[in-house]
Amino acid sequence: MGKQAGRRRQVEAPPAAGGARWAVVAIAAAGVVVSAVLAASRWAGAAVPLCAAGTGCDVVQASRYAMVLGVPTAFWGAGLFATVGALALWGLTAQRWLAAFVLAVAAVAFSAYLTGVSLLVIGAACVWCLVTAALTVALLGAVIVVRPAGGRRSWLRAPRLPIAGALTAVATLVLAAGLFVEPVGGSLEYRQALARHLTAIDAVMYGAYWCPACTEQKARFGEAAAGVPYVECDPRGARSRPDLCERASVRSYPTWVIRETRHEGVLTVEDLARLSGFTGEAVEATR
Repeated sequence: MGKQAGRRRQVEAPPAAGGARWAVVAIAAAGVVVSAVLAASRWAGAAVPLCAAGTGCDVVQASRYAMVLGVPTAFWGAGLFATVGALALWGLTAQRWLAAFVLAVAAVAFSAYLTGVSLLVIGAACVWCLVTAALTVALLGAVIVVRPAGGRRSWLRAPRLPIAGALTAVATLVLAAGLFVEPVGGSLEYRQALARHLTAIDAVMYGAYWCPACTEQKARFGEAAAGVPYVECDPRGARSRPDLCERASVRSYPTWVIRETRHEGVLTVEDLARLSGFTGEAVEATR
Protein backbone atom coordinates (compact mmCIF):
# COMPACT_ATOMS: atom_id res chain seq x y z
CA MET A 1 0.00 0.00 0.00
CA GLY A 2 2.80 2.42 0.92
CA LYS A 3 4.66 1.76 -2.35
CA GLN A 4 1.50 2.38 -4.39
CA ALA A 5 0.81 5.67 -2.62
CA GLY A 6 4.39 6.76 -3.19
CA ARG A 7 4.12 5.93 -6.90
CA ARG A 8 0.89 7.98 -7.21
CA ARG A 9 2.58 10.93 -5.52
CA GLN A 10 5.46 10.66 -8.00
CA VAL A 11 3.15 10.66 -11.06
CA GLU A 12 0.75 13.36 -9.92
CA ALA A 13 2.69 16.60 -10.25
CA PRO A 14 1.84 19.73 -8.27
CA PRO A 15 0.09 22.63 -10.00
CA ALA A 16 2.19 25.08 -11.98
CA ALA A 17 3.59 28.12 -10.22
CA GLY A 18 1.10 30.95 -9.76
CA GLY A 19 3.09 33.67 -11.50
CA ALA A 20 3.77 31.54 -14.57
CA ARG A 21 0.21 30.33 -15.03
CA TRP A 22 -1.08 33.91 -15.00
CA ALA A 23 0.74 34.40 -18.30
CA VAL A 24 -1.41 31.61 -19.72
CA VAL A 25 -4.52 33.31 -18.34
CA ALA A 26 -3.55 36.68 -19.83
CA ILE A 27 -2.87 35.29 -23.31
CA ALA A 28 -6.07 33.25 -23.20
CA ALA A 29 -8.06 36.35 -22.22
CA ALA A 30 -6.59 38.30 -25.15
CA GLY A 31 -7.53 35.44 -27.45
CA VAL A 32 -11.10 35.46 -26.16
CA VAL A 33 -11.43 39.20 -26.83
CA VAL A 34 -10.05 39.07 -30.39
CA SER A 35 -12.06 35.95 -31.27
CA ALA A 36 -15.20 37.47 -29.80
CA VAL A 37 -14.80 40.58 -31.97
CA LEU A 38 -14.49 38.43 -35.09
CA ALA A 39 -17.42 36.23 -34.09
CA ALA A 40 -19.67 39.21 -33.31
CA SER A 41 -18.80 40.87 -36.63
CA ARG A 42 -19.61 37.68 -38.56
CA TRP A 43 -22.87 37.16 -36.70
CA ALA A 44 -23.94 40.77 -37.29
CA GLY A 45 -22.78 40.75 -40.91
CA ALA A 46 -20.85 43.94 -40.16
CA ALA A 47 -17.35 45.03 -41.11
CA VAL A 48 -14.57 44.06 -38.73
CA PRO A 49 -13.42 47.06 -36.62
CA LEU A 50 -10.44 48.90 -38.16
CA CYS A 51 -10.97 47.05 -41.48
CA ALA A 52 -12.61 48.77 -44.44
CA ALA A 53 -15.22 47.01 -46.55
CA GLY A 54 -13.70 44.99 -49.36
CA THR A 55 -10.33 44.54 -47.66
CA GLY A 56 -8.75 41.27 -46.56
CA CYS A 57 -10.72 41.00 -43.32
CA ASP A 58 -13.99 41.47 -45.17
CA VAL A 59 -13.05 38.83 -47.73
CA VAL A 60 -12.00 36.25 -45.14
CA GLN A 61 -15.03 36.94 -42.94
CA ALA A 62 -17.37 36.49 -45.90
CA SER A 63 -15.78 33.22 -46.99
CA ARG A 64 -17.26 29.83 -46.19
CA TYR A 65 -14.32 29.19 -43.86
CA ALA A 66 -15.65 31.79 -41.43
CA MET A 67 -18.52 29.50 -40.39
CA VAL A 68 -18.35 26.04 -38.80
CA LEU A 69 -21.44 24.03 -37.88
CA GLY A 70 -23.67 27.04 -38.27
CA VAL A 71 -21.74 29.45 -36.04
CA PRO A 72 -18.72 31.70 -36.70
CA THR A 73 -15.39 29.88 -36.67
CA ALA A 74 -14.08 32.55 -34.31
CA PHE A 75 -16.74 31.56 -31.78
CA TRP A 76 -15.11 28.14 -31.41
CA GLY A 77 -11.75 29.85 -31.05
CA ALA A 78 -13.09 32.01 -28.24
CA GLY A 79 -14.38 28.90 -26.48
CA LEU A 80 -11.01 27.18 -26.80
CA PHE A 81 -9.12 30.17 -25.42
CA ALA A 82 -11.61 30.43 -22.57
CA THR A 83 -11.23 26.74 -21.73
CA VAL A 84 -7.44 26.91 -21.54
CA GLY A 85 -7.67 30.06 -19.43
CA ALA A 86 -10.14 28.37 -17.08
CA LEU A 87 -7.82 25.38 -16.68
CA ALA A 88 -4.97 27.72 -15.78
CA LEU A 89 -7.13 29.54 -13.24
CA TRP A 90 -8.18 26.23 -11.74
CA GLY A 91 -4.58 25.15 -11.32
CA LEU A 92 -2.46 23.24 -13.83
CA THR A 93 -2.00 19.88 -12.23
CA ALA A 94 -0.60 17.15 -14.49
CA GLN A 95 -3.95 16.11 -15.94
CA ARG A 96 -5.26 19.65 -16.40
CA TRP A 97 -1.97 20.75 -17.92
CA LEU A 98 -2.10 17.90 -20.42
CA ALA A 99 -5.62 18.95 -21.39
CA ALA A 100 -4.45 22.57 -21.82
CA PHE A 101 -1.49 21.40 -23.90
CA VAL A 102 -3.67 19.33 -26.24
CA LEU A 103 -6.10 22.22 -26.69
CA ALA A 104 -3.26 24.68 -27.37
CA VAL A 105 -1.71 22.36 -29.97
CA ALA A 106 -5.13 21.96 -31.62
CA ALA A 107 -5.54 25.75 -31.66
CA VAL A 108 -2.17 26.25 -33.37
CA ALA A 109 -2.87 23.53 -35.95
CA PHE A 110 -6.37 24.80 -36.76
CA SER A 111 -5.17 28.39 -36.95
CA ALA A 112 -2.32 27.35 -39.25
CA TYR A 113 -4.81 25.59 -41.50
CA LEU A 114 -7.06 28.66 -41.71
CA THR A 115 -4.10 30.98 -42.30
CA GLY A 116 -2.94 28.79 -45.18
CA VAL A 117 -6.45 28.74 -46.63
CA SER A 118 -6.81 32.52 -46.41
CA LEU A 119 -3.49 33.15 -48.15
CA LEU A 120 -3.47 30.33 -50.71
CA VAL A 121 -7.15 29.65 -51.42
CA ILE A 122 -9.01 32.88 -50.65
CA GLY A 123 -6.05 35.07 -51.61
CA ALA A 124 -6.52 37.55 -48.77
CA ALA A 125 -5.16 38.17 -45.29
CA CYS A 126 -7.08 39.32 -42.23
CA VAL A 127 -5.03 41.23 -39.67
CA TRP A 128 -7.30 40.15 -36.84
CA CYS A 129 -7.00 36.52 -37.91
CA LEU A 130 -3.21 36.79 -37.99
CA VAL A 131 -3.29 38.26 -34.48
CA THR A 132 -5.39 35.30 -33.37
CA ALA A 133 -2.89 32.91 -34.96
CA ALA A 134 -0.03 34.63 -33.12
CA LEU A 135 -1.95 34.35 -29.85
CA THR A 136 -2.41 30.59 -30.32
CA VAL A 137 1.36 30.20 -30.76
CA ALA A 138 1.99 32.38 -27.70
CA LEU A 139 -0.55 30.36 -25.72
CA LEU A 140 1.12 27.08 -26.61
CA GLY A 141 4.50 28.50 -25.67
CA ALA A 142 3.21 29.72 -22.31
CA VAL A 143 1.58 26.37 -21.60
CA ILE A 144 4.83 24.55 -22.37
CA VAL A 145 6.77 26.88 -20.06
CA VAL A 146 4.54 26.07 -17.09
CA ARG A 147 4.70 22.30 -17.64
CA PRO A 148 4.84 20.55 -14.28
CA ALA A 149 7.33 17.76 -13.67
CA GLY A 150 6.09 14.24 -14.39
CA GLY A 151 7.05 10.74 -13.34
CA ARG A 152 8.79 8.25 -15.57
CA ARG A 153 5.50 6.82 -16.85
CA SER A 154 3.79 10.18 -17.24
CA TRP A 155 2.69 11.68 -20.57
CA LEU A 156 4.36 14.88 -19.36
CA ARG A 157 7.80 13.49 -20.11
CA ALA A 158 9.61 13.06 -23.42
CA PRO A 159 9.24 11.30 -25.81
CA ARG A 160 5.54 10.79 -25.09
CA LEU A 161 4.67 14.48 -25.02
CA PRO A 162 5.91 15.26 -28.57
CA ILE A 163 4.03 12.20 -29.80
CA ALA A 164 0.83 13.44 -28.15
CA GLY A 165 1.35 16.88 -29.70
CA ALA A 166 1.99 15.46 -33.19
CA LEU A 167 -1.06 13.20 -33.04
CA THR A 168 -3.22 16.11 -31.87
CA ALA A 169 -1.97 18.36 -34.69
CA VAL A 170 -2.57 15.73 -37.38
CA ALA A 171 -6.04 14.92 -36.05
CA THR A 172 -6.91 18.63 -35.96
CA LEU A 173 -5.77 19.19 -39.55
CA VAL A 174 -7.78 16.21 -40.77
CA LEU A 175 -10.84 17.44 -38.87
CA ALA A 176 -10.41 20.98 -40.24
CA ALA A 177 -10.20 19.72 -43.82
CA GLY A 178 -13.31 17.62 -43.28
CA LEU A 179 -15.34 20.47 -41.83
CA PHE A 180 -15.00 22.58 -44.98
CA VAL A 181 -15.56 19.93 -47.63
CA GLU A 182 -19.21 20.68 -48.27
CA PRO A 183 -19.83 23.61 -50.64
CA VAL A 184 -21.77 26.56 -49.31
CA GLY A 185 -24.57 28.22 -51.20
CA GLY A 186 -26.71 25.32 -52.37
CA SER A 187 -26.50 23.27 -55.52
CA LEU A 188 -25.11 24.50 -58.84
CA GLU A 189 -28.67 24.69 -60.18
CA TYR A 190 -29.67 26.89 -57.24
CA ARG A 191 -26.77 29.30 -57.79
CA GLN A 192 -27.42 29.45 -61.52
CA ALA A 193 -31.07 30.23 -60.89
CA LEU A 194 -30.11 32.91 -58.36
CA ALA A 195 -27.75 34.52 -60.88
CA ARG A 196 -30.56 34.60 -63.47
CA HIS A 197 -32.93 36.05 -60.86
CA LEU A 198 -30.46 38.81 -59.97
CA THR A 199 -30.12 39.70 -63.63
CA ALA A 200 -33.90 39.69 -64.10
CA ILE A 201 -34.48 42.21 -61.30
CA ASP A 202 -31.64 44.45 -62.57
CA ALA A 203 -29.38 43.82 -59.58
CA VAL A 204 -25.74 44.74 -60.24
CA MET A 205 -22.41 43.81 -58.72
CA TYR A 206 -19.79 46.53 -59.24
CA GLY A 207 -16.16 45.49 -58.90
CA ALA A 208 -12.62 45.47 -60.29
CA TYR A 209 -10.62 42.65 -61.82
CA TRP A 210 -7.77 43.05 -59.31
CA CYS A 211 -10.05 43.09 -56.25
CA PRO A 212 -9.61 39.95 -54.05
CA ALA A 213 -13.01 40.57 -52.46
CA CYS A 214 -14.61 40.52 -55.91
CA THR A 215 -12.85 37.24 -56.68
CA GLU A 216 -14.21 35.78 -53.45
CA GLN A 217 -17.70 37.06 -54.26
CA LYS A 218 -17.66 35.33 -57.64
CA ALA A 219 -16.23 32.20 -56.04
CA ARG A 220 -19.38 32.01 -53.92
CA PHE A 221 -21.24 31.18 -57.13
CA GLY A 222 -18.71 28.61 -58.35
CA GLU A 223 -19.39 27.58 -61.94
CA ALA A 224 -22.43 29.86 -61.99
CA ALA A 225 -20.27 32.99 -61.63
CA ALA A 226 -20.48 33.71 -65.37
CA GLY A 227 -24.18 34.48 -64.96
CA VAL A 228 -23.72 37.05 -62.20
CA PRO A 229 -24.70 40.59 -63.35
CA TYR A 230 -21.27 42.21 -63.06
CA VAL A 231 -19.92 45.61 -64.04
CA GLU A 232 -16.13 46.12 -64.28
CA CYS A 233 -15.16 49.51 -62.88
CA ASP A 234 -11.44 49.62 -63.67
CA PRO A 235 -10.82 51.05 -67.18
CA ARG A 236 -8.03 48.50 -67.63
CA GLY A 237 -10.40 45.58 -67.11
CA ALA A 238 -12.18 43.65 -69.84
CA ARG A 239 -15.44 45.23 -71.04
CA SER A 240 -15.12 47.91 -68.37
CA ARG A 241 -17.82 50.50 -67.77
CA PRO A 242 -16.31 53.06 -65.38
CA ASP A 243 -19.06 55.49 -66.38
CA LEU A 244 -21.69 53.22 -64.83
CA CYS A 245 -19.63 52.87 -61.66
CA GLU A 246 -19.23 56.62 -61.40
CA ARG A 247 -22.94 57.12 -61.96
CA ALA A 248 -23.64 54.63 -59.15
CA SER A 249 -21.14 56.42 -56.86
CA VAL A 250 -19.25 53.19 -56.18
CA ARG A 251 -16.78 53.74 -53.33
CA SER A 252 -15.54 50.22 -52.61
CA TYR A 253 -15.46 46.81 -54.24
CA PRO A 254 -17.59 44.84 -54.47
CA THR A 255 -20.72 46.97 -54.23
CA TRP A 256 -24.11 45.39 -54.86
CA VAL A 257 -27.17 47.39 -55.83
CA ILE A 258 -30.25 45.25 -55.26
CA ARG A 259 -33.74 46.73 -55.55
CA GLU A 260 -32.25 50.24 -55.35
CA THR A 261 -30.47 49.40 -52.09
CA ARG A 262 -26.67 49.51 -51.83
CA HIS A 263 -24.69 46.74 -50.09
CA GLU A 264 -20.92 47.05 -49.82
CA GLY A 265 -18.63 44.07 -49.28
CA VAL A 266 -18.89 40.34 -49.99
CA LEU A 267 -22.34 38.81 -49.53
CA THR A 268 -23.14 35.15 -49.04
CA VAL A 269 -25.38 33.34 -51.50
CA GLU A 270 -28.00 33.09 -48.76
CA ASP A 271 -27.85 36.87 -48.17
CA LEU A 272 -28.19 37.58 -51.90
CA ALA A 273 -31.22 35.31 -52.10
CA ARG A 274 -32.84 37.00 -49.11
CA LEU A 275 -32.12 40.55 -50.24
CA SER A 276 -33.34 39.88 -53.78
CA GLY A 277 -36.44 37.93 -52.74
CA PHE A 278 -35.28 34.71 -54.40
CA THR A 279 -37.19 31.68 -53.12
CA GLY A 280 -35.62 28.93 -55.20
CA GLU A 281 -38.91 28.10 -56.93
CA ALA A 282 -37.17 28.21 -60.31
CA VAL A 283 -34.94 25.37 -59.18
CA GLU A 284 -37.84 23.24 -57.99
CA ALA A 285 -39.67 23.79 -61.27
CA THR A 286 -36.85 22.17 -63.23
CA ARG A 287 -36.90 18.97 -61.15
